[in-house]
Amino acid sequence: MTDQPPAPLRRTAITVSVLGALIAIFLLAPMLIILPVGLSANTFLRFPPSALSTRWFEEIFTDPAWRAGVVQSVRVAAVATVLGVVAGTSAALALRRLRRGRRVVRTALIAPMVIPQLVLALGLYLGVRDLGGTAGIATLMLGQAVLATPLVYLTVTAGLSTVDPALSRAAHGLGHRWPSVLIRVELPLVARTIAGASVLAFGLCFDESVLAYYLSPPGQETLPTRIWLAASQQASPVIAAVSTLVIGLAIALMGLSVALTGTRRDR
Repeated sequence: MTDQPPAPLRRTAITVSVLGALIAIFLLAPMLIILPVGLSANTFLRFPPSALSTRWFEEIFTDPAWRAGVVQSVRVAAVATVLGVVAGTSAALALRRLRRGRRVVRTALIAPMVIPQLVLALGLYLGVRDLGGTAGIATLMLGQAVLATPLVYLTVTAGLSTVDPALSRAAHGLGHRWPSVLIRVELPLVARTIAGASVLAFGLCFDESVLAYYLSPPGQETLPTRIWLAASQQASPVIAAVSTLVIGLAIALMGLSVALTGTRRDR
């Protein structure tokens, strides 16, 4: 008797590994192409570049238009993240106590994840207009908060699933009221999860492009919108340089979120 798995199982494992590697290459190939193009010394998009230069990365930090796009994206994403974290965390804590209708409420909370963003953008625009207002940065912040709320809700719910409900009941038995139980027991136990959800929500809002494209007022475009406009008007390698920075930020935020939400076995 040997510990070797059966031949059919080995062939299946090899096939799955090869397919996984091919899929990973397919997904990573655009990223591996963007970086050399962003470092190109050419005036137009070209791969492979004939020479390398950092001029396009320098232009991002010296051009007022690109700097304004970065600042606008950070501002909008920060406000939307705060709104989404408050709404998503509150929903996760509330549904933990809900006895009836939990499935219906949960479906409503995650609905923005499956609704096309174009439909959401159009709905926000028409809704604000019908109320007598004008769609602008505040509407964009609200829309991105709607997109961030389901992400935060699911992440915090996963964190709460590791918290024993008996702890809250014990706090009640010791005389603590609901606000005290929430602040002193539940929130500290999922603080790392909430922080990780906040990072994910910020990354989602910073990189969001559909709502930003349709709801950003002229002259107040976010960075993704400015990338889209630049790509439709010219074929400069600065687009690849900006995209490289956005991809790097997304990877960094993902790593930070994983580090924050990583669970540790209780002793």
